[in-house]
Amino acid sequence: LVGCASVKSMNDDVYIPPVEKNAAQIRGSTVSEGGLFGSVYRGYVIMVDLKSIPDAASRTDELLPLTAGKHIIAAEYRYSNFMSRAYLPLEAEPGATYQLMIKSGHEDTADARPTSDFWIVNTDTGKSVTPIYRRQASGGKRGTIFNVNK
Repeated sequence: LVGCASVKSMNDDVYIPPVEKNAAQIRGSTVSEGGLFGSVYRGYVIMVDLKSIPDAASRTDELLPLTAGKHIIAAEYRYSNFMSRAYLPLEAEPGATYQLMIKSGHEDTADARPTSDFWIVNTDTGKSVTPIYRRQASGGKRGTIFNVNK
């Protein structure tokens, strides 16, 4: 018996940035706060259209090319041992530059669980191009310096 099988390549799941003269671009965010522990929060693109970005966490501030048109941007937020993710729709315009924005916070409840907000801004206009998506951050232990109430 002779058969034909289609084998999926590992590279099929990896995002290949377009090589276009007028491509849109997106980058992540690094937010630093002063204080005793010098908190640094990072938000970065981990996937574009369900294709992974290799070594995404170390590429937070790099511009990632995008084709013009509709995309789903998967984003990740990290602070210490806290992490959250969100999926944001983006209608990329040719030549535009975007930035994934993040903001940490806490739920307005008795246990004040940590949260992170995600949204995308067009850096050329300064305007938000997506709604704000709030996600609960996982990680941390209750009663430690990394998980304190407001």
